[in-house]
Amino acid sequence: MPPTADSAPVPTVERPVDTATATLERQRARIRAAQARLAAFIASTAADVDEVAGEAEAALRAAVSSGAGVERVSAELELSPRALRAIIDGSVRLRNLHPDERLRSV
Repeated sequence: MPPTADSAPVPTVERPVDTATATLERQRARIRAAQARLAAFIASTAADVDEVAGEAEAALRAAVSSGAGVERVSAELELSPRALRAIIDGSVRLRNLHPDERLRSV
């Protein structure tokens, strides 16, 4: 007996929605991680400023490369898009922006 319209499988759209949701969650997680790394950078000391700055730079790059993009990441982290681009492309070292002048690169 051939399938009827009532017995034919119904295509679902759950998979793309789940993928989109997972992508957004991954982006949010990367942005939160960048936010945490930036907070650690601001609280860093002379003993750990280089390491923490590198971790924060890597977290910023990961947040942008997650698909969130520069505009969204900069808005959520309250950074200018221009400053964020300069940090992630390496033209400005994050350490040079440390709020404590004594911890900036020489």
